[in-house]
Amino acid sequence: MSDDHPDETAPDGTPSGATPQVAAVPDADERQEARAGWSDRVADIESQPLASRAAAFGAVHDELRAVLEGTTDDSGRDGR
Repeated sequence: MSDDHPDETAPDGTPSGATPQVAAVPDADERQEARAGWSDRVADIESQPLASRAAAFGAVHDELRAVLEGTTDDSGRDGR
């Protein structure tokens, strides 16, 4: 990227020269809330019939992978 073309973007989609935003690290209270929600969610999934459990755990897997890869949008569960 050169200074001749200020509208160029970096490989991650940010404009050249822009500082990429870094997600905030959750504090202890947020982590505790997430754990409590996770426990309830898993208990609910485990109470379902086998076929439903497989589909539900597959959805959880996809959601967690997206969060870890940073590819989520605000339409996910609780915006996470």
